[in-house]
Parts: sequence; structure tokens; C-alpha cells
Amino acid sequence: MITKKKIYLKDLAEILSGVYEKTDPDGEIAYLQTKDCTDAVIIKYASRVLLTAKMQKNLLQEGDILFASKGVNYLSVVFREQEKAVASTSFFVIRLKSPIVTSEYLCWFLCQPSVKAYFKSNQAGSATPLIHKPAVENLEIPVPSLEEQKTIVTIARLSKREMELQQAIIEKKQTIVQQLLMNKIK
Repeated sequence: MITKKKIYLKDLAEILSGVYEKTDPDGEIAYLQTKDCTDAVIIKYASRVLLTAKMQKNLLQEGDILFASKGVNYLSVVFREQEKAVASTSFFVIRLKSPIVTSEYLCWFLCQPSVKAYFKSNQAGSATPLIHKPAVENLEIPVPSLEEQKTIVTIARLSKREMELQQAIIEKKQTIVQQLLMNKIK
């Protein structure tokens, strides 16, 4: 049973801004931009930056959530430390400071349609809309028990996998039908 306890995001996490740095092909660390993220962070093709003192203090930590503050897709992804990386200014870095919520649950919550509608109503600008930090900080987060959070994340992951498998089945059926039709026409 999900509890009705709600807490502001700023009470659960630090919301940090990404950093701006000129890229350098000889850089030692990954410089993550929205193009490097989908459902996961893909560092392999990320731009690189030099490891300066500024970059050192902005290194991402395991479990940080990258939240796209620019654009309209409101991307949210959990950083799993594959190598040293920093987030660009396209992101807010949400770093948990409370053990009552998991990164995976919070990331899932940030991707919900009602939360995306909240961000859409709080975005500024028209060419490249952006979310200001207070809108992120003041987002109310329902906080179920850790066990319930784990269950929610597991169900969401399985549901996503089910949709992927259903799509693969549809595509295979279409291929088979096309092959059958082509063989009949010949």
C-alpha cells in the first residue's frame, strides 16, 4: 500500500547545475550531453573534457540522476559509474541526500506523465524551453516505503521489457507476411 506522504525534492536531494566546458578530444573524462542518454547513459560516444579542478569537483557519483533541464522530453536517467564523467549545462544533477528514496524510484517518478505535465507548465522560453531550478526543487514527491519503491521500479522495468518484446513480435510477423507475399507473387 502506497503511503500518502509527500516531500519536496529539495528535501530529498541536492539539485546541482551541469557545467560548461570546452570539449577536447584528448580529455580524460566524459562530458555528458542529452544526446548521450536514452534509458541509460552511454559514455562510449560522449565528448571529452580535461580533468581540471573545476571538473574534479563536478564529477558525477554513482546513483546521481541526470535530468534534462532544456528541451521538451524531460529526460531522466540514473548515472551508473562506468568511468569519470561530468554533466553538461543541459542537465540538472539530482544527488540524493536522504535514504528514504532510491535513485531508481525517483528517476521513474520524474518520467511519469503527470510530472512531465508539471514541468511543461513550469517551463520558460519557446525556442528551447527550459526548466528553472525552483520548479525542480519544489516538485512534490510521494514517498512510499523502500520495498514499495523497489516493487514499482521492478514492475516498470518488466512492463518496458514486455512492450519491447511485443514490438519485436509485431515486426517479426510483418516480416513473415511480407516474405510469404513476395513468394506468392513470384
